[in-house]
Amino acid sequence: MTAFHLDLGNSTAEALDSVTKLTITGTELDIDTFLTSNAKAPVPLWGDIVLTRGDARHPATTKWVDEVENTNTHQDVVLIAGDPAAPTSRRVRLTDAWASASYHLDEDDDPDAFVISFADITIEK
Repeated sequence: MTAFHLDLGNSTAEALDSVTKLTITGTELDIDTFLTSNAKAPVPLWGDIVLTRGDARHPATTKWVDEVENTNTHQDVVLIAGDPAAPTSRRVRLTDAWASASYHLDEDDDPDAFVISFADITIEK
């Protein structure tokens, strides 16, 4: 399984425990398969994806996720497949993304998992 990191554009990537349930235009896809597909489309590929956080949590990510469904938090985010410092790591840009749901699996205030909804998804070269 590929190691993933979430970059909100603040140059600090948060390591994720898992990236699952990638759904594009209503069809569920495996994220690793999507990464190797070099998918291109003449229309935006909207959808959502579930991210499960690791133990090291960046405060900016927590704040962004806590603003669930706040339309002011829409922004482009990047999922990095592999080492964030490696130029060869694949990057998946989620355009106009927002945290559309969050899940708390324990007693603390940090969300443990969340859904990112997006207007388009592209693989950066």
